[in-house]
Amino acid sequence: IHKRLFQFLRPYLTRFIEASVCMVGVATLTATPVWLVRFVMDDVLIAKDRKMLLYITLAFPAVYLIKGVFTYIQNYMMSYIGHAIVRDIRQRLYEHLQGLSLDFYHRTSTGKLMSRVTNDTTTLQLAMVQVPIQIIRDGLTLIFLIGTILYLNWKFALITLVLLPIAAVPVAILGKKLRRAGRDINVEMADLFASLHEGIGGHVVTKIFGKERDEIERFRRDNRDYYSAHMRWVRANILGAPVMEFLGSIAAGFLLWVGGNYVITGHWSVGSFAAFLFASISAYKPVKDFTSVNATIQQGTACAERIFEVLDEKPSTQDRPLARSLPPFKRGVEFKDVDFSYGTGPAVLDRINITIRSGEVIALVGASGAGKTTITHLLPRLMDVTGGAILIDGTDVRDVTMESLRRQIAIVTQDVILFNDTVAYNIAYGKAEITDPDQAASRNEIEDAAKIANAHDFIMTLPHGYDTMIGERGIKLSGGQRQRLSIARAVLRNPPILILDEATSSLDTESERLVQNALERLMEKRTVLVVAHRLSTVRRADRILVIENGRVIEEGTHDHLLESNGRYKTLYQLQVH
Repeated sequence: IHKRLFQFLRPYLTRFIEASVCMVGVATLTATPVWLVRFVMDDVLIAKDRKMLLYITLAFPAVYLIKGVFTYIQNYMMSYIGHAIVRDIRQRLYEHLQGLSLDFYHRTSTGKLMSRVTNDTTTLQLAMVQVPIQIIRDGLTLIFLIGTILYLNWKFALITLVLLPIAAVPVAILGKKLRRAGRDINVEMADLFASLHEGIGGHVVTKIFGKERDEIERFRRDNRDYYSAHMRWVRANILGAPVMEFLGSIAAGFLLWVGGNYVITGHWSVGSFAAFLFASISAYKPVKDFTSVNATIQQGTACAERIFEVLDEKPSTQDRPLARSLPPFKRGVEFKDVDFSYGTGPAVLDRINITIRSGEVIALVGASGAGKTTITHLLPRLMDVTGGAILIDGTDVRDVTMESLRRQIAIVTQDVILFNDTVAYNIAYGKAEITDPDQAASRNEIEDAAKIANAHDFIMTLPHGYDTMIGERGIKLSGGQRQRLSIARAVLRNPPILILDEATSSLDTESERLVQNALERLMEKRTVLVVAHRLSTVRRADRILVIENGRVIEEGTHDHLLESNGRYKTLYQLQVH
């Protein structure tokens, strides 16, 4: 873990060295007052040297002023490095998530991923800032102070230092508890994020079904579990301070008794004893701080493990080493003995064979869960087949780059995904070449696409037209309006292959009429794969395929399938009646 984190530190190594130099300065200046105290008590006061006393008096604030400057620079540098590293890790995480395949998102909740990107990285950032400061600065301070007490009285110092290994025992024990509790905190926080995400996202369903109390109770349970995990961490963390204070009091009592007797018997000067006592007490703080830094290390390590767990995920769909660009689509698409299953689960698709000629409209119908949407996900390689192959113009889609494959495909689904930006931005999303939707040429393309999608008229009634912000997931628009923006996005992409997945199933009659008209314009001169529950929307398809339990059980035109008295006729009659 720590070696991998060092890779993120490498770009900021120069600043880290600068911060470390400041830490050395802080550690040195922390030990300096000890020598000033000894010099004053053993030399200046005995010699009654007022001039030197004045110099020493002025030296004290000067030492602490310089120490303060070093401390400021050190803290700023480490904060800069910590925030920059976590910014880079968060960016790497998001980029990696964008590259992961659809199956990863099927088994991982959005809330838990949000927790990794936000909460875990924030906790790691605190560790990246605090731990180096406390280990380097406090470690050097401790070394300098131990060197000082060894110089002042090495025999006495060795007896005092015997207590240090004893102090290490509770630190090690508490460290294990802190790391375990840190992992539990992160797991419970992820569950809390998941509950929060689902509760807010599903608030309409919750209200309609009167499940507010159930959702509140579910959040209360997850909130309580997070609180309990955090309190386990707190108990282990705060136990370190009183344990170290107790051990420190034993050391202080030993110093006072034995050292005081040394002074009384004349074996030790008052100044040396005072300096020894001052250095020993000063050394107590960094030793005590090591117990708190241990807690930070354990919690930061637990977060880093969870972050790298995501970064270690490999996308199931990747470009092959010798993948080439897919030439412009010409002849057709073929599903050849295609099988698919999620991991070791049951087969979702079983030996699917479909041939789609260029310009054909092929409709997939069947009950929910039959495998229709899975077929549409396999074509653009959102997931990969587990058996057989999908060919475009005779080329296996796994032998071409995903970018060149997806550039020739557009999809319009029932669950329209829009972004919290302007209307123009969401339509322009369909064409990578448009980098600025506000440019005149780009705006003309966007408006032309909107007109084809029957969206221009309603867009012009919005407060700021194409520059209107539409809210999260297009919440400020109706279902039909969102769908028409989705169609405009596909029009602008101008793909040769089009996938329509339940594109009109959730609309009212008027919205469906407008959307259906827009879809018909979009489908002109394209190869189209249509998934629909409403069989009335697929009647004009060139061929209809009936999918059941992952297999194609019937194929033909609407009239042919009705005449064959098979499964399609049954589905059709159920909807008609």
